[in-house]
Amino acid sequence: MTLENQDLCLYTYGQILDAIHKISRQINIKTQSKDVVFCPVMSGSLVFAGHLLPLLNHQHLSVNYLHYSRYKDDQGSDVGEWKYLPKREELVNRHIILIDDILDKGNTLQECIKILKKLGAKTILSCVLFYKPNTKSLINADIKGLELPNEYVYGFGLDKSGLQRNELNLYVKNT
Repeated sequence: MTLENQDLCLYTYGQILDAIHKISRQINIKTQSKDVVFCPVMSGSLVFAGHLLPLLNHQHLSVNYLHYSRYKDDQGSDVGEWKYLPKREELVNRHIILIDDILDKGNTLQECIKILKKLGAKTILSCVLFYKPNTKSLINADIKGLELPNEYVYGFGLDKSGLQRNELNLYVKNT
């Protein structure tokens, strides 16, 4: 796969893996001995979730997911669309590990937490792999990985016009 105009690599695959290992240790400490539901937000967190899940050492762990999108025709909006929600009985009185790819303005994370509470989650531990501290976020994640500049990024699960989620590294588009 070729990168357009020599886009800048922000984080290598190795650096991203190191961050995921640190996140897993934090999750394991905060949720030890709990019956948890591992709950990634699709589709962006798929790659992150796939790397993170085997690092969690819970005996009582089930997997579910949320699918919420704020993008249509490559344009983001403050209001999104629910494409899939777990059933209430799958989450009620359970400890949820909410996994998302990136925290920018916080719209997606805020909406997911709101709906998980409505579905009866006992607790919600929110984790993001990437975050942009220089944006005015509506909400903060409990566990954060790698800091980003306030620029458009893609790779490692984040898309560029619907493509390149499969890049191992994380890139910033060269302007």
